[in-house]
Amino acid sequence: MRNIGIIGAGQAGLQLAFGLLAKGYSVTVYSDRNPEQLFNARLAATTYLFGRAYQYEQELGLDFWPGPGASAQGGDLDICMAPGQRALNVRGRILNAGKALDLRAKYSRWLAEFERRGGTVVVRDVDVEALEALAPRHDLVLVTAGRNSFMSLFERDAGRSPHTQPQRNLMAMIVTGMKPLHETPYPALKFILAAGHGEYFSMPYFDRIRGPLHCILLEAIPGQGLDRFRGLTTARDALARMKDVMHDFSPWVEDRLKDAAIVDESSWLTGAFTPTVRKPVGRLPSGRAVMGLGDVVMLNDPIAGQGLNSASKQAHCVTQAILAHGDQPFTPDWMDQTFEHFWRTEGQYITGFTNMLLQPPPPHVMQYLGAASKVPALGDTFFDNFGEPQRFWPWIASPAETEARIRQATAA
Repeated sequence: MRNIGIIGAGQAGLQLAFGLLAKGYSVTVYSDRNPEQLFNARLAATTYLFGRAYQYEQELGLDFWPGPGASAQGGDLDICMAPGQRALNVRGRILNAGKALDLRAKYSRWLAEFERRGGTVVVRDVDVEALEALAPRHDLVLVTAGRNSFMSLFERDAGRSPHTQPQRNLMAMIVTGMKPLHETPYPALKFILAAGHGEYFSMPYFDRIRGPLHCILLEAIPGQGLDRFRGLTTARDALARMKDVMHDFSPWVEDRLKDAAIVDESSWLTGAFTPTVRKPVGRLPSGRAVMGLGDVVMLNDPIAGQGLNSASKQAHCVTQAILAHGDQPFTPDWMDQTFEHFWRTEGQYITGFTNMLLQPPPPHVMQYLGAASKVPALGDTFFDNFGEPQRFWPWIASPAETEARIRQATAA
């Protein structure tokens, strides 16, 4: 029986833990919080889990919140070349629907369930010194907890990390009383691109206490018109500022927030981070190798909704690689090869698509979106590919191939 240690009780760590536990592995999850503390924490992230990643959870018996309340069957995008002026609207179906779920409810339930199924949970803070002490107890240690002292163990991959500072200042909130999006005949993810200023997203969302509600994420280009959320201290002020932004930049959806309220003081956040890809092998002071997973090795801006999906897909890939490795030692070469396989087949496209959305759309992409506003099949392709960004390639990188796609869909 292989003995695996996992640092972190988030998407990547827990999904990997359940996958290995189901195959008879001895798995220990080290979490800095117990289930109750996870449930009662402040909101730390919001994201939408698209179809295949959602399916991985279902296969592991981890979908404890069934039902359509937090699912979207499509997307609705407004492109505004000037504040308050909608130039284009693109709509499309998402064929394999997913879900937006409060991660505090999810991880607290998962951690308790992991222990119930026979896994080992150790609740403690783990720093580099503690990691050095516990690593020899396991055949393999995976570090899935990002944005802390562990990041110094994993070298930044400069060739895959074009950004050296945050590209957006972020604001997110979970709200009650938000009116449904009536412009689409199906529950949809709402996107607004305000050229030169940033992006707004809203989605159906399952709150940890109140069930089906809505979540809002605003991505502000630093120093531009959407960047109005610094220094806020209360949920009331945060929502008032969001309403002001909607009034100035997209008044046609302002009414949706007329009767809205943030759920509670723990259900909103502001922040910023630098998108970064790191090498998967971390070296402890002793020279012992540990493997990075999830945000530790691929930290993407949330603009494309890929964070949770990337973590899920990485966990699935690494689960399969561990199972296939049998009783062989988990060497640094194996860690590198496992991550490179994921990067080659999926990671480069997840990161490439995310970084593409952080820049002004190139002319051929705007041409595609303009055609998609009139040709439903192109709109369907655009939104459905959020769950599988590799499907955008190679055509999205080539103006000629993009034009060929448009001609083919228009002629159909």
